[in-house]
Amino acid sequence: MPKQTVDKQEILQTALQMTRENGFESVNARSVAKHMGYSVQPIYSYFSKMETLRHELYGAAMQFYNGFIYSRVDKNAMLESMAKANVAFAKYETNLFKLLFFRKLNGLNSFNDIYEWMGDKQATKQLAEKLGISEEGIKEVYIMLIVFTHGVATMIATGGANISDEESAEILEKAYSAFVKAQR
Repeated sequence: MPKQTVDKQEILQTALQMTRENGFESVNARSVAKHMGYSVQPIYSYFSKMETLRHELYGAAMQFYNGFIYSRVDKNAMLESMAKANVAFAKYETNLFKLLFFRKLNGLNSFNDIYEWMGDKQATKQLAEKLGISEEGIKEVYIMLIVFTHGVATMIATGGANISDEESAEILEKAYSAFVKAQR
């Protein structure tokens, strides 16, 4: 077999870029190969089934998401800045937001499951100490903020609302303050 001139990471990065630009529906072996200037053979040599590529693409999208979020975290306002970053992700990386959050997430059957998946345990502990609220209370704040933030982000990602960054930041700060107040 001839030596591959494309590697698996190039394929994943191309598929990720295509998803960012045109949505997940645009990604298949033929479209990725065409975009890269190759036949489908290199795609199928790394990903015997498209389901495998889609699964790994989801992982690459999640890595991108985590980098996006954590590059915007203010350590002095962790939950608020994470909420704002999530809304910004929905606004500026709409297709990736849809890929990651507009599908059934296996194993998530409760708000606690959502916290376990999305929550930052270190931030929970730090915020509990800073605000003098129990970790369980901060976990409740976190869950309510995740749900509220996802609602705002979904309105933006679907085009249902054209909300400015300033307006979404203001409403997220108000929600955060109300959720914290409820735990005191």
